[in-house]
Amino acid sequence: MMMTSTFHGLETSKRALFVNTTSMQTLGHNIANAGTEGYTRQRVNTTEARPIWAMGMTRSQQPGMLGTGVEYGSITRIRDSFLDTQFRRENQYLGSWEVLNSTMVSIQSILNEPSGSGLSKVMDDFWNAWETLNRDPSLLSARVAVAGAASNLTDTLQHISSALNNLTSDLTANIDKKVMEANNILDNIARLNVLIRDNESFGDNANDYRDQRDLLIDQLSTIVDVQFVENENGMVSLTSAGVNVLDGENVTYLTAANAATATAGQLNGYTRSLEETTTIRNQLNALVSTLVTGDVKVTLSNGYIASQDMVALNDVTLEGGTVIPAGQNIPAGSTITSSVDVMVKGFNGLHQLGYSLTDPPASGIPFFVSTGGGFTIDDIRVNPAIISNTNNIAASSKYENVNGVNKVIRGNSDIANALASMRDALFTFPANLTSLSTGSTDDYFRALIGDLGIRASNTLRNYENQYSMTDNLQMQRQSVSGVSLDEEFADMIRFQQAYNAAARNMTAVDEMLDRIINQMGHVGR
Repeated sequence: MMMTSTFHGLETSKRALFVNTTSMQTLGHNIANAGTEGYTRQRVNTTEARPIWAMGMTRSQQPGMLGTGVEYGSITRIRDSFLDTQFRRENQYLGSWEVLNSTMVSIQSILNEPSGSGLSKVMDDFWNAWETLNRDPSLLSARVAVAGAASNLTDTLQHISSALNNLTSDLTANIDKKVMEANNILDNIARLNVLIRDNESFGDNANDYRDQRDLLIDQLSTIVDVQFVENENGMVSLTSAGVNVLDGENVTYLTAANAATATAGQLNGYTRSLEETTTIRNQLNALVSTLVTGDVKVTLSNGYIASQDMVALNDVTLEGGTVIPAGQNIPAGSTITSSVDVMVKGFNGLHQLGYSLTDPPASGIPFFVSTGGGFTIDDIRVNPAIISNTNNIAASSKYENVNGVNKVIRGNSDIANALASMRDALFTFPANLTSLSTGSTDDYFRALIGDLGIRASNTLRNYENQYSMTDNLQMQRQSVSGVSLDEEFADMIRFQQAYNAAARNMTAVDEMLDRIINQMGHVGR
């Protein structure tokens, strides 16, 4: 027969009290951490206790198996690993787009286009100053305006270069900072790996340690791409930027060089940002170099006195009737009596063909100079000889001999006119830098700004889309794992009532036993 204990009812009630006490304690833990980042709500998993049924050769005559109450087998987290994987995958791309979008905003602010004070406005002022000089090349104020506008142009270019240098330095410094931050996270994950393994080896669930580790992996996914695998001991292995950075408790630290191999995350964003700053610098360098020294065809008007040997692109007649066929040299000192097309080396090349206002007139004066020979946005200056003496601006194409002394014709502005016309001259720019390879400097700069705007717009759109996707996934995770105070309050009432009922049941059983033990057996005394 089934054997029951006299105190069976007390044991059943005691188990109910213990289980409901544990449920209330877990509920309190949930409520206390409702605002804790990364916390996952926990649940007590209950099941019926093993019933009383004595095994024997024959079945007990007493029907059924007598229940022994309730017990809990585990306390687990309410978490969806699939959502975790999705969130981290999208979060790492969000980190990349966020950094790149911030960089694009900074680059646009540096160029400050379109605006009334950006590089395009300074270039307009430069060309307009030459137009003014063309009208009266002997006017001192016009020459001073040309020198001032040119200085403003070079200063603006150097300011842009300095700002890009600062942005590049900031990006590089942030790479080092983020690598250090990632390595600190890896150290903490390794420490938690050990704690989880040691605690779960006794059969318990290290819920709070797992929450901390999951939060760290989330944070790591913002910095760099993360692929993770959990082994049978509860320890995770991580791979980032192509490196197996964590194997159980063994950490392989990332370096700044790993930013180049990161496929997502902020490190990837910084690498792409550095590429963007390099692209903008190369585009602006191409603009400056082409303007100053790029091959361009110009037309020299009738009466020009050649300051140097030059190759005529068309048949040209010299003073005295000599005809120079196309492709042949025009000797220095020759006076042409018909217009001639020649190829010059940019703005400097054309300026060197002109004559200064000094006595005697000089030619071959470069308008811009650099310390390294090549012209870039951080290495271009107005010729100091022009700054100190604006008469060295070579605006004239001819001179005359007065009493055996050469004197420039002060009212002549053929070279100034040709220089002003270079605003619309067609240059060939380096390929694959912008969507424009042939055009004027204004066309090229507009193409540069247009391409930058398109890339910035695409970056912003991708960032906003990625933010929305990541935010939605986080909301889904919170709907599963987050603490709902309304739900916890409802459970609180349920557990409290269950506890009270178990206590009342225990009191009733105690009264029954008191009746048997203390109040029976008095008959016949």
